[in-house]
Amino acid sequence: MRPVWKWIIGIAVALLIVITIGAWYLSRHWKPILDAQLKEAIISSTDSLYLIAYDRLDFNLITGNASIKNLQLTADTNRYAQMERRQQAPDNIYHIRVANLRIKQFYPRRILTERKLHIDDIIIDTPSIHVVNKYHVYNDTVTTKRDERSLYQRISDILREVSVSRMTLNGIQFKFSKKTDSTRSETILHDLNVQVSDILIDSLSQFDTTRFYHTRAIDIDMPGLRYETPDSFYYVSFDRLQIATLYKQVTLSGLKYAPRMSKAEYFKRKQQASDMVILDFPTIRLENIDLQRFVHNQKLYAGSLHIDSGAVAIANDLRYPKKPSNKIGKSPHQLLLQLKQPIKMDSVLMNNVDISYAEVSRKYKKEGEITFERTSGLFRNVTNDSVALLEDQTMVANVTSYMMGMGKLDVEFTFDMLDKRGAHTYKGTLGQMDGRPLNRILTPLLNAEVASANIKGIRFDVTADDRRARGTLHFDYNNMRLNLLANEQDGEKSSKKVISFLANSFIINDSNPDANGKYHTGRISYVRPPTFSFFKTVWQSLLQGIKECAGISPERERRLMNAAEEAKKASEKTGGFFKRIFGKKER
Repeated sequence: MRPVWKWIIGIAVALLIVITIGAWYLSRHWKPILDAQLKEAIISSTDSLYLIAYDRLDFNLITGNASIKNLQLTADTNRYAQMERRQQAPDNIYHIRVANLRIKQFYPRRILTERKLHIDDIIIDTPSIHVVNKYHVYNDTVTTKRDERSLYQRISDILREVSVSRMTLNGIQFKFSKKTDSTRSETILHDLNVQVSDILIDSLSQFDTTRFYHTRAIDIDMPGLRYETPDSFYYVSFDRLQIATLYKQVTLSGLKYAPRMSKAEYFKRKQQASDMVILDFPTIRLENIDLQRFVHNQKLYAGSLHIDSGAVAIANDLRYPKKPSNKIGKSPHQLLLQLKQPIKMDSVLMNNVDISYAEVSRKYKKEGEITFERTSGLFRNVTNDSVALLEDQTMVANVTSYMMGMGKLDVEFTFDMLDKRGAHTYKGTLGQMDGRPLNRILTPLLNAEVASANIKGIRFDVTADDRRARGTLHFDYNNMRLNLLANEQDGEKSSKKVISFLANSFIINDSNPDANGKYHTGRISYVRPPTFSFFKTVWQSLLQGIKECAGISPERERRLMNAAEEAKKASEKTGGFFKRIFGKKER
């Protein structure tokens, strides 16, 4: 080897040794300086409210790595008490602990030569965040001067660019405590994981609409949570929440809303006839959600909401007293308008949801149930946003279901969202089905049964508002026969048979067209009682049309009731007569 190369290699090795020793020296002797500067920055920027502490701070200028062990950011309680006395204390204080914070490859040379800070990885292990909220009235009237500068403008005097390829937060423990004079409530989240990709802060990133708060993507994965409602009757829970900002998607798995007790215990504690509701949805997904708008203004704007399968079960027990309340102005679209949460969704898609309503009869003490199975639907223009409603004030719902699992039911609802009278329409069809499955609700509640009925189809078209429903209904059927059943203990079996015979022979048309070839069209003109809910009003209006098609006009209905009463009296007389003649004499 030539002597010149020996000199070059020797000089390079010497320089490398000098640089290594210098970096080692700076790493060791900068720690106290950095430690002091870091603590002073926290104290000065928080008006001495917060203190920072850690067990160990390591960084290496050669590898570009740094780490902090057992980092703690805590509020000084004495300082907070002073601020409260001066009416300067904030409503929220924070306690943060991090077991281990690691920074990989922060490229010191670029900081010195280009004023650019680039970090490959930031890894934060098991951070614990505790937010304590204590309301102070004076904060409602305090006007704080906000710093309107962008994040880049705030750092531009020191750095021209900050970029982080990946930031990972593993196993976040979050607790929110709300304190009042008399109570303290807590919300706790466990094992929350966050992955942040491609953070960039420079002169142009703030204008990049593809980024969410200077990031290319944030993925949040939160495990299950259970929340019990203040009235102690219900709980809300879910198995998993996932948020993906890159795809503008939020997915909620295993959502449940249900009573904390059995059905019998629920009504025993309620002591009134009020709907008990159970909701169970395996997956709910929001697509194309505007996360920027939600964070800034708490407005929920999304392209679509997907409900993929699930169940809705409603039950009531009429053996308990019913507390009447005025339901006018509480139709679904009116309740949407009354929500404080601004909502705008282009569409809501529901697929394969089973819906049921069960009720225990006050008179017969039995439970009847009607089901709408495999329900799917498309709801369009679901919004309470006043600006959006000026462009399109109609919400439309197209729903397909199978009544009692058999008859295909297609219904279209239209709602005029800006009409003060709650104007809406509903029209649809019910396909061919056997009428006997309806006994699952008729027999327990009315003590009657459909002995036979071949339903060929039902068509209806109704215009309604808060007070009245008007429209027409076509009911095509044949071979309809009804039986009125007797209670086992009431001794009216014979009279019920007489009434059933009279009803089938003289009151109810066994087909439509009837035996004379006349086709009966149901005319609907139904006045809504103020205590009737929206769906009960829909059912009662359609029932009015069905009864007309079956030939049960108000006059014929009165005739049926009169015939029933006469049959009951006749049964009592003949029964007493035969009992006196053939009854056993007492010894």
